[in-house]
Parts: sequence; C-alpha cells; structure tokens
Amino acid sequence: MSLSGRAFLGIWHDLNDGYEHEFDRWHTNEHMPERLGIPGFRRGRRYMNRNITNHLCFTLYEGAHLETFRSPGYLARLNAPTTWSTRVQPGITNFLRGAFEVAASLGEGVGGGLSTFRIELEPEMRLATLRTLRHLCLDIKELDTVVGSHLGSARPEVTGIRTQEMELRQSTSAENSLDAVLLVETIGLAEAQSIVPKVTALLQVDGVRNVASASYYLAYLLDH
Repeated sequence: MSLSGRAFLGIWHDLNDGYEHEFDRWHTNEHMPERLGIPGFRRGRRYMNRNITNHLCFTLYEGAHLETFRSPGYLARLNAPTTWSTRVQPGITNFLRGAFEVAASLGEGVGGGLSTFRIELEPEMRLATLRTLRHLCLDIKELDTVVGSHLGSARPEVTGIRTQEMELRQSTSAENSLDAVLLVETIGLAEAQSIVPKVTALLQVDGVRNVASASYYLAYLLDH
C-alpha cells in the first residue's frame, strides 16, 4: 500500500551478540507501541535479515508530516528512555537514522520482503535527479513480485538533534551522505534479494553518485 502520511523515518542498525532476543521482545512489546503513541506516528514496521553483516535491522515509521519526527512529543521520548531502553540501547550498533519527505509512494497491500536503496546524489543535480527517480518508481513498481515502490528525500536537519537515547548507543553513523532512499516491497525475502540487481541498474542515472542496498523480511507491523 502507499505510505501513510507525507514523511517517514528510516532506521538501520546492527546488534551486538547476545542482544537479539531481548531486542525483539523490547521492540515489539514496548518500543514500537510507545512510538505509535506519539501524535503523528501512523505505522511502524520492523524488518530483519540476520544473514547479512551490515545493518541487519531496518525499522520504518510512517508519519503524518515531517515535523512529526522533531515534534515535542517525540523529542520528549528520546530524552526520557525507559529502564528497558537503557538496557537494550547499548547493544544497538552501527546506527543510521534519517527523516524523509515522501517524494513518491505506490503500491497495494504490504509485502513480506523489502529492499532498501540508500542513494547518494551529486549536490548540484539533486532536484533534477529526484525528479528522475520519482518517475522511475513507476517502472520499479511494475517489476515482477514488486508490490510497492516508495521514494524519500532526506532531511538531515530533522534528525540532527542530540538526545539522551543517542548517548546510550555505542556508535551512530554520519547521515551527511544519505540524500535519498528508495524502498521496494516484494512478496518475500528471496524476491527482495532477487530484484536488487535490476533496481540498482535502473538507478544508474545522471546525478546518482552511489547506491547501497540491503534486503529484509517483515518481522512485525503495528498501526493505529
């Protein structure tokens, strides 16, 4: 289905050994419900792939608008982590978080697989390249086994505010090379992995400097 709202938050990270089970319990039973209780948060999804070595977890939060992700309610939660959060957050590593304005969103239903494509753009061609990528979403949506294609334009100023939750994590990746992200939903993990070469080839357009991809299965979804 199309994303709910005009913005989304994408979070990639890894986990230290021994944290996986506790992370799953915490994220399912406390963390995601807490986030969905903040005004403007409309849907949350957790994706996993324990067979990759970089960014084995991806979380997607769909928001009413961009200000959702720097609202007083959200910042209050980031600056008041729960006791359970203070135990789990130190096991979260290689953390990358970005807020995005929805540039395109096409689809029906929710796929069981997802591939993320983090896109670095040539600065002087940013707007023109985003227009090209927006049109490409139509072609990507028509690929076999694809059920959704969503493009976001990064707004790093939204997530650059230092918070207490940031201090709990061991490492946080720089966001200055995160210009856009393409989310491609498929019917399963194998299909998400198989479409990566096709989509990567389609993304080789003028103005795209680099593309980093990863594929996941849907582990949990929560909405209102």
